[in-house]
Order: sequence, then C-alpha cells, then structure tokens
Amino acid sequence: MTQTQQPAALPAAGYTDFRRRRSVGSTLRRAGALARRNKLGAVGVTLVLLILFVAIFSPLIKRYDDTESFQTANPDFNPTANPFEIAANPGLASPYILDRWESPLGSDHWLGTDQFGRDIYSRIVVGARLAVLIGVGASLIAVISGSIVGLVSGYFGGKIDLVIQRFVDAIQAFPGLVLLMLIVSIMDRPSLTLMIVALGFLGFATSVRIVRSSVLGVSQAAFVEAARSYGATDIRIMLQHVLPNILAPILVVFSISIGAYILAEASLSFLGLGPADKTTWGKMVNAGRVALDLHPWESVISGAAITLAVLGFNLAGDAIRDELDPRLRGR
Repeated sequence: MTQTQQPAALPAAGYTDFRRRRSVGSTLRRAGALARRNKLGAVGVTLVLLILFVAIFSPLIKRYDDTESFQTANPDFNPTANPFEIAANPGLASPYILDRWESPLGSDHWLGTDQFGRDIYSRIVVGARLAVLIGVGASLIAVISGSIVGLVSGYFGGKIDLVIQRFVDAIQAFPGLVLLMLIVSIMDRPSLTLMIVALGFLGFATSVRIVRSSVLGVSQAAFVEAARSYGATDIRIMLQHVLPNILAPILVVFSISIGAYILAEASLSFLGLGPADKTTWGKMVNAGRVALDLHPWESVISGAAITLAVLGFNLAGDAIRDELDPRLRGR
C-alpha cells in the first residue's frame, strides 16, 4: 500500500519569505555599490527615472490642460461704453482679462503662465511625455534598423558590405539638421509620427557603423568558426552567436541616442518644424523669446527641462557603457 502524500503545510501567520528579502536586499546593495562607484551615473539614472515618472504619469500630475487659457473677470468692463471711451481705455470693452505672464511660485500656477495665459507647469509635464516618446521611439527605429543592416554588412562583407557602406556614406554626407528639415518640410503639417521616423532615419547610419564594427570583431572569433565547422547556418550564427556578443554596444547606443533625439526635436520645434498640434519644449523656448527680457521663465524653464533630459540620458548611457566594458569598470 502506498502512503498518501500529505499536502504541504501553509505558512503560518506572519511568515516572511527571507529568500525574497535577501534577493531584494542584495539588489539594493548592488545598486548602492554601483552608485558609489559611479556618482555621475547615479545622477543620470536619477534624472532619467524622474523624467520617465513625469512622462508616464503626466495625465495625473499636469493639473490643467496644456492648451487652456486662464482669464479673470475685468472690473473695468463697461458694456455701455461708447467708442470714444473704449479708444481711451481699451479695457472697457472686454469682460475678461487674460492671465498673461504670471510669475512662478504662485498658488494657482506653480511655474507661471505664458503670453496666452496657459499654465507653464502643465505644458512642461505634457512636453516631457512627448520628449520621451520621441526620444525612445526614434532611438528604437534607428537602433533596430541599424543593428539589422550592420549585422548583415559586417558578417557577410564583400560586395554586400560595400553597397551598404556606400549607402550609409551617402546619408552621412548631408548635414544632419538640413536633412531633418528637408524630410519634415515635405509635409504641410509635421506630425509626431513623421518626426519620430525622420529622427530615426537620421540615426540609422550611425547605428549601422557602430554595429558593423562590433560584428567585424566578433565574426572572426573561434566560437563562430566552430559553429561554422559544425554546419550551422549563417542566420543561426548571426542570431545565436554574433548578436548576443554585440548587445552591449547596441544598448549603449540606444541609451545615449535618446538624449540626442530629444535635443534634435527641440531644435526643429524651435525652428517651427516640430509636431504642429503638440506641446513640446522646443516650441516653448521659441514662444518665450517674445518677452525674454521681462518674462523669461517660459524659455528658461523649458530650456532647463531640455538640458536635464539630455544630461540625464547621456550620463546614464555613459554609466551603462562603463559597467558593460570590463576595461572601464571601477575606473
């Protein structure tokens, strides 16, 4: 007769999974050690996490709609005023006064208002969401497409490599900003999708160059030759042996490129070529120029947001590079 297996006893009340606690604790200790070893990298990661938090939760923390213009009742409004009185005092004709250029640190508008009475804080928060979407989207397009083409170019070499590299040379022969302006100006009203695709196309050539150089070093390694000798197909060698060994530079390019694309989008928006119906930091910098001497906070605050975003992603990318490269680790 076989003995019936008893069910496992349930943990008692107050039971703590010490293995999970040790796992979380070890992760936190390792993160603390990395932060102490690379303080600038820790600053960059903190800025990136802050920007991602604002971007993800922008619908909850923006307070107001980014296009809403605030106004207050006009105490001088006189509906019976004649044209001569209105000419002497134009305020008599309007029942409301636009809340233009309110100073920051107010209870209603934490960062003040712009020339149209819109809340700057809400526009900064909405702009963060767009900046992250554009930066990450363009970087994904550039890195994924560039990695595929660079992998094929570096692995096969020969005429395939020659044709691909001449095409990449043709793309890089154009100045980046001029090429972006040419692509975006094709459309009458530049859209967010067009902006992301245009920026991704601009970074395609750089990704191809970096991935190709990494593949050239890995494709001649002994383990690749061994895979060939066992009859592995080229696709299998590229996906299972070459690609995993070049993920480090791909990850670094992806993280650093995000800040570059955010800056490029801000430059285009400053020139009036950004997404036509979206609030972006570059548009805010440009809009604030009309009163930069008396009311500089719109341009200053949006410019500071661009600076912190680019700085954060660049520092985080440098930290990732240092940790993935054994020669730079612990420098």
